[in-house]
Amino acid sequence: MANLHTQEVKHVTDIVQVLNSGIDFYTDAKEKVDDKRLAQFFDRMLNARRMVKERLQPFAVQEEGKREEGSAFTVEARKVYTKVMGAMSSDKDATYIAQLEEVEDKTLEELRIALKEKQPPQYESALLQSLATMQECHDEMRALKKATKH
Repeated sequence: MANLHTQEVKHVTDIVQVLNSGIDFYTDAKEKVDDKRLAQFFDRMLNARRMVKERLQPFAVQEEGKREEGSAFTVEARKVYTKVMGAMSSDKDATYIAQLEEVEDKTLEELRIALKEKQPPQYESALLQSLATMQECHDEMRALKKATKH
């Protein structure tokens, strides 16, 4: 007998795609920056994104029937822009920080879109936990961005 309370999860693949792109972007940035402390900071952001991704993957499987391994076009475009600007800029670390803060903005936006929908309770709980984690990352990145402005 089907459960009448079963709801479809909505918007999880978009979130995971943004997380995947951010993971790739942070990995690239970590290898390109000169400051070891900044690389360690990026590593912490990477770990938070991986944790959130794994928290949401079961819902991606529920939504799409498989793990989501794709990436988001908007974040991919930002990576290309950052590579060009980084090559031209005298302060590539600041360029990465500014662009990664935009990636954090996009991640929060996608989580908030999902939370506006009526979601199954377990997914909503995972979204709220993920939003809290990603809000912390965003706030840290924003503080770093402000601290690096001249």
